[in-house]
Amino acid sequence: MKTLKFFVFGLSLGLAACQSSTNSNHKADSIASIESGPGKIVDERFLIVPGISIGKISIGEDMQEVFKKTGNADDGDAAMGKAWGIWYGKVSKGDRKDELAIYSAYRDSNMVVKEVKQIRITSGLYKTQDGFGTGRTLNDTKMKFPAMEILSAYLNPDKDTIFIYDSKPDGIGFEFVNKKSVALTVHPKQKSLNETYLTLHPEWKAVK
Repeated sequence: MKTLKFFVFGLSLGLAACQSSTNSNHKADSIASIESGPGKIVDERFLIVPGISIGKISIGEDMQEVFKKTGNADDGDAAMGKAWGIWYGKVSKGDRKDELAIYSAYRDSNMVVKEVKQIRITSGLYKTQDGFGTGRTLNDTKMKFPAMEILSAYLNPDKDTIFIYDSKPDGIGFEFVNKKSVALTVHPKQKSLNETYLTLHPEWKAVK
């Protein structure tokens, strides 16, 4: 694995940039489909749509378009045409910075375009249309996503046990520490979150 170090930038998915027409239409359709739900729609810059997008970043989006919005990643890990890019934001949890992490891989066998496969965030600013994000209890999350199942558990360098849950049909997964969600990941519906997880945090030790 080769670690990629890039220039630091302030985390914000609300940076002004143009998406491709395909992704713009796709995102517009996604938002339109939930505008009829209860309450006021969440600011698009911080909107989570399970299986579809987080903020301005969408599943299936060309990574070149992503970099136009976010700039280069602060950190990452890459090999065999697959990569995690990690962007750090302000310090929000003790001495830990908020993270945006994007997993990407080649779109097809032509190996020309790399596209977004998963989007992970830790910031509590991001919400679903009905206000659901990180910081929720395990029970609350199970009620919201009843298809959610535990996938695995890891021990991080701080000796915290991190439990990984995924609602595969909905396209969203969560990390829990002490039964409280500390991060969530949006991925394609009906595809498991677990296939690429260790690549993001190789320092985590699997709990048997």
